[in-house]
Amino acid sequence: MDMGPMWERLLAVMQSAIGQQNVEIWLKAVTPVRLDDDTLVLQVDNPYYSDWIGEHYLADLEHHASGLTGRSIHVQWTIKGDGPPASAQAPRATERPPDEVPEALGLNVDQTFQNFVVGPCNSFAHAACAAVAESPAQRYNPLYIYGGTGLGKTHLMHAVGNHIVHDADARVVYVTAEDFMNEMINCIRYKRMEEFRNKYRKRASTLLVDDIQFLSGKDRTQEEFFHTFNALRASGRQIILTSDVPPREIEKLEPRLRTRFEGGLLADIQAPDKETLLAILYAKAEPMGLQVPSDLADTIANRVQGNIRELEGVLNRLVALNNFYNEPMTLEFARAKLPDVFAPEPTQLTVAAIIDAVARFHSLRSADIIGTKRTRTLTRPRHIAMYMARKHTNLSYPELGREFGGRDHSTIQHGCRKVEKQLKDNADLSYKIRLIEQGLNVRTM
Repeated sequence: MDMGPMWERLLAVMQSAIGQQNVEIWLKAVTPVRLDDDTLVLQVDNPYYSDWIGEHYLADLEHHASGLTGRSIHVQWTIKGDGPPASAQAPRATERPPDEVPEALGLNVDQTFQNFVVGPCNSFAHAACAAVAESPAQRYNPLYIYGGTGLGKTHLMHAVGNHIVHDADARVVYVTAEDFMNEMINCIRYKRMEEFRNKYRKRASTLLVDDIQFLSGKDRTQEEFFHTFNALRASGRQIILTSDVPPREIEKLEPRLRTRFEGGLLADIQAPDKETLLAILYAKAEPMGLQVPSDLADTIANRVQGNIRELEGVLNRLVALNNFYNEPMTLEFARAKLPDVFAPEPTQLTVAAIIDAVARFHSLRSADIIGTKRTRTLTRPRHIAMYMARKHTNLSYPELGREFGGRDHSTIQHGCRKVEKQLKDNADLSYKIRLIEQGLNVRTM
């Protein structure tokens, strides 16, 4: 039986059950071997993977495999180079010898320094990461990389890990803060905290934690991570963290964690300017085999407003369309097939368009901008939208108040004046507003 189609369907179902990232990290490392009656035989490189998947995802795996095949399915594991498959039961309770621990957990091998495009927006963070990759735990520990969604923080983190892992003694572990919490909860539930702590505090020589802002308000997880952080630092091992915001802007973060995060190097990544974004576009299109004409590239760069992840999404859709229709890739073709992406700009700039542009730039929803919730991550984008709406429309403060969810005119006036004051000595804010204006195709003074 050809296992390929069945396995792909099972992965698609599992993605809905456990999330895309968990599928990418754990199940994409699994090779389907065969399906014998009611037994699905799967192969992994190392017992660590079968143990982990067996503990966390086995029930979902067997449940959805049974649903796809119409019969009760049980999973068995086989390890590359070993003998007969092992039954997928509860993981071993004893700690495995160090040589059985894989050199890297969760690393994306495709994200390296070689395919990272360096520009003015990310050169400092890139230099810091390169220094850490050459001398882990010697210079910047922890290294804290922050910036908006889709700007390359995770790529740089994986690039460091992929460089370090070539060291014979390296044990690199990548995890998101959310997965760290979920793993901890499961280990508490099944009384396996000793193994959890061994994984992060003893086995890892380099720990990469993505989206650390997720720890906000998670007191028990913060306490566990605090002790993990201290154990790694005390034993001279490297820690790299990423976040959307600097430590001081993470709400409900324990002061003792904030001071430790700030005790290393803080490296920010800004949205790329148009030239850098075009360079990234061409660099990502080339391995896809996609020839992007200059007018189409320029239009895409204007649409995505510096968001590299959104840029990748557009390119992936264009590749699929190009393969399906087998037509020349032109701006006209792209506009016809992706009207939601390449819709013509409105002739007159509206407040709604400005709010949408500001929200997309900050990876928010328009409803967040006009809503009533007041957090640090929402207040500044909301003020920027108010300022830009006042600058680029002829509406009065009371009229703008109605556009922003029925706010009083004094609230709009306060937001505009605050941004105007900050612009006098905040080059980063000025740069962000120019990028948003660029995406809206408005002239800047």
